[in-house]
Amino acid sequence: MQSPFSFGRAVKNESFTNRENEIRKLSGNFANNVNTIIISPRRWGKSSLVEKVAAQVKTRQLKVVRIDLFSIRTEEEFYNAFGAAVIRSASGKVEEWLDLAKKFIRAVTPRFTVELGDKQSFDLSLDLDAIRKHSREILDLPEKIAEEKKIRLVVCIDEFQNVATFQNALAFQKKLRSAWQHHQQVCYCLYGSKQHMLMELFNKPSHPFYRFGELMLLPKISREKWVSFLVRQFRKTGKSIEAATAGGLAASVQDHPYYVQQLAHILWTRTPKAADEETVALALEDMISQNAILYYREVEELNNTELRLLKAICSGASQYSSKETIQRFNLGTSANVIKAKRGLIQKEITDEQNGTLSILDPVFELWFRREIMGDIKLTSR
Repeated sequence: MQSPFSFGRAVKNESFTNRENEIRKLSGNFANNVNTIIISPRRWGKSSLVEKVAAQVKTRQLKVVRIDLFSIRTEEEFYNAFGAAVIRSASGKVEEWLDLAKKFIRAVTPRFTVELGDKQSFDLSLDLDAIRKHSREILDLPEKIAEEKKIRLVVCIDEFQNVATFQNALAFQKKLRSAWQHHQQVCYCLYGSKQHMLMELFNKPSHPFYRFGELMLLPKISREKWVSFLVRQFRKTGKSIEAATAGGLAASVQDHPYYVQQLAHILWTRTPKAADEETVALALEDMISQNAILYYREVEELNNTELRLLKAICSGASQYSSKETIQRFNLGTSANVIKAKRGLIQKEITDEQNGTLSILDPVFELWFRREIMGDIKLTSR
């Protein structure tokens, strides 16, 4: 029997839980042509949310373009990936792909490939010189195709923060903003896994994408929603979990979407019939062990002050630059603390809200408390 829990990929169908408000908001933005920027910590379900909404709103008159910039590292790669994705998504007919490319991008070199099962795909192959001459044509491609076919397009770009790593990044972002802000038949949904980089891109007045669209900050899924989801998923496979046990499972990983699903999966595989708290504890140990090698690497990349500040955070300190905290954790000076805070945030280990730092990965926090600080209790804060 297949596990009813999903993690490590976009969560779909019955494995997707809650997010009713966010689904309603994002669907409305897509329908009303409102650009949307989705920001949340890693593994909180941004991609799953976008895919679910995209599947719901897609019609003959509304097409969704999905682009992942995970492996895109240069401006040249971006233009090729962007143009090809727009053309593929605008039409399901192979014969139209070439016509659209030739009509709207001069000097284009299309490339067709045939995959297993005779499935055809389409890619663009533009050299750097062609891109320099025709970059605006590529960026305007969604609008031109939408006008031509009398449709609307929603362009969803994952790992969008990668544009900040391109050579001449600000100049490139200005090109994007300059073109996209004039599109009337297209809206954009931009999101990614690097929260602090996205905040830099969209929340600073000096950056080209400042106020490009509506910021959607994903909240945590409530404990109540997790409990009902876990009970239901166990029940439908002929197993059971009590509400109190399900609540304890979610609490142990601070209601983190990825880890609730992963821990529930491990628990489900360990449960013949009825889950109990002892089995939850064993499943949690198993999950921490699975991730330990990654956590050791993260700690190895910290400098001494960052490591000590992390210990201060886990110990409950809140006045990080106070004389008492600096002396207790040997942080040196207040300037060292500020630099360490910045380093932990940039490395996506911590987040700062209202002056308080918190650790983004709850399982890393459990591991750190036990392995680095010697806390033998595997409980949430």
